[in-house]
Amino acid sequence: MKVYLVGKRRAITNWLEDTEAGLRAAGHEVRTGIFRNPSLAPTLNRLLLAEAAGAPLSRLVAADMRRFKPDIIIVVSAVKTPLEPLARLRRAAKGVPMVGWVGDVFDESHKPLSALLDLVAYTDSRFFELHAQLGLTTPAIFLPHAVSPADRLPAAAPRDPAMAFVANPTPGRLALIGAVKTPLALYGPGWSASAQAPHQVFARRYSPAEVQQLYARHAAVLNIRHEKNVLSGLNQRNFSPCLQGAAVITDWQDDLERCFEPGTEVLAYRDADGLNELYARVRAEPEFAARIGARGQARVLGEHLFGHRLERLRAELGLRAG
Repeated sequence: MKVYLVGKRRAITNWLEDTEAGLRAAGHEVRTGIFRNPSLAPTLNRLLLAEAAGAPLSRLVAADMRRFKPDIIIVVSAVKTPLEPLARLRRAAKGVPMVGWVGDVFDESHKPLSALLDLVAYTDSRFFELHAQLGLTTPAIFLPHAVSPADRLPAAAPRDPAMAFVANPTPGRLALIGAVKTPLALYGPGWSASAQAPHQVFARRYSPAEVQQLYARHAAVLNIRHEKNVLSGLNQRNFSPCLQGAAVITDWQDDLERCFEPGTEVLAYRDADGLNELYARVRAEPEFAARIGARGQARVLGEHLFGHRLERLRAELGLRAG
């Protein structure tokens, strides 16, 4: 299929770039339109999108899409996409279905966005409650995050027994990490070595490629949801470490059983005591951690690739394969 993606380059989640790579790995032709370009100064970026200034960037993306003649348009992280440029793209699409892939909590202000879309794809099943509460009428489906097989790396031998957590600190994450008894390896620019003792802290920004290398190096990877963005869904940290064969130890979310078999493919805790017990076990039993990692890896390769997500959208929209 010919897929036109819309999104933001170099977002912290790397969602757009991962989608590009994953769909190309699945054999699809992909082109991307960028409304928010981090290489531009924010004021200049806004000016290039402003209708009062002729919206040259919006026009450029719309023209690029028309020349490409896609079968489908996918707006990645749709709630963070500016509305007016998307409306211009919608008018230029002339019958090409436009899907919004949504991974963050949304509110009343996003109603006009929803109206532009032919289908909304939510990574979190509780977003359907928000959808109904807001009176949104756009059809919606559950479409969780995914991985690209192009990111798969050889595993380290032996793996580092310290459990890795690669994320920014939030109040909820800090509280839970403070209750973990065995030292973790914390990666990211927001951590403080003095405040997070006895954990190991590597306080710098890591590129997406480096993050994948960390997942391939460690025997286990911790996931703690971002309490402001997620209701019951899974984030990318539920999937990417599995691709690298690491045992994922994650907080329990209602959507977990939709995507994995807890206890067999991933490990899930409900409180700090449960987390400490699981961490102690994967350190004491590296073979157990390796089995969980291998099963999680098999699950994502079999069901959670970006190619699988596009096939779901194709079937939902009644598009021809190709």
